Amino acid sequence: MSSGLKRALPKPGKGSHEPEPISIIIAARNEAQNLPRLLTSLAQLHPYSAAYEVIIVNDHSTDESMEILNNWAGQFGIRVLDFQDEIPGLIGKKAALQKGIEAASFDILAFTDADCIIPPTWLDEISRVMDPETDYLLGYSTILAEENESSLTLVNFERSIYYILAAAGISNHRPITASACNMIYRKSLFEKAGGFQGIGHLPSGDDDLMLIKLMPFIRKACYNPAPAMQITSIEGRSIAKHFNKNIRRASKFRYHPPYLKALSAFVFLYFCMFYAALILLVAGRGDFLLLGVVGLKSALELAISQQHLALAHKTHLGILYFTQILIFPLQFVFYAIRGSLGRYQWKGTSQS
Repeated sequence: MSSGLKRALPKPGKGSHEPEPISIIIAARNEAQNLPRLLTSLAQLHPYSAAYEVIIVNDHSTDESMEILNNWAGQFGIRVLDFQDEIPGLIGKKAALQKGIEAASFDILAFTDADCIIPPTWLDEISRVMDPETDYLLGYSTILAEENESSLTLVNFERSIYYILAAAGISNHRPITASACNMIYRKSLFEKAGGFQGIGHLPSGDDDLMLIKLMPFIRKACYNPAPAMQITSIEGRSIAKHFNKNIRRASKFRYHPPYLKALSAFVFLYFCMFYAALILLVAGRGDFLLLGVVGLKSALELAISQQHLALAHKTHLGILYFTQILIFPLQFVFYAIRGSLGRYQWKGTSQS
């Protein structure tokens, strides 16, 4: 197992500490289609041995989101905040999250999104890993187009690669990426790091850029791919949404610290060289040394990805490696270029 991934995993035997109360925080803007699934999953959470609350912030919704939330308010620990104002220096989701964080009664903050389905064991697994010395926890998530669809899709294999990178970054205290749909950190840590100050003007970044801000103040951070903590995100079949999400992710490059910019530039060049090597081999102009290098690279990547997928109980995704090995580098190069140009659509608004 890669050393970075192994170091980021919770240590065996965790769970002997006293459970702490948890505040679940969710921002929802025009999520009427998704909220019934989310709320049903929240209602099915296993009884938790400590206190917990669910704070859902209605973020300027213009659909039936508020009506749906009002029907659930007061049940299953759910509190609803109707946020229709503005916060100077904060835009988009971060303003809604700020309202939720300010309202939170407890130190442990568990974040997810309105298009997600929470496993019944989520709080128990968070509590097992979040001992008194742990400040940050990242959980695994799967993307589905529809609730009963198979997870055997290229986007989920790609997602597993990003989680390997996230684990490596966490273990080395050099954050690479993160996912806001299954992320836990302490309110005291958020306040110590200055909250969203410095990134509040950006429409995204409540995951990776937030982790970069938090990291200097984190005592201990973990990545947990265990099924008991895995969240499912129902994203639909909108190609435009997927396209704009990847542009949004890549557009944050200029806000990354130097080490992450250098890593991104290296990967960009590395993938370009990979395609050049493949073209030479297909054209019959490569030699056995070049073939060996490409083969060794592929074998190592497959081994690491399978080790991670085994931890997540998703080994069936490994069969997609042989397709993704050709598509993922091309996608990375494309979105790296497209993201540097900015301009994308998100939640019905144009961003740059």
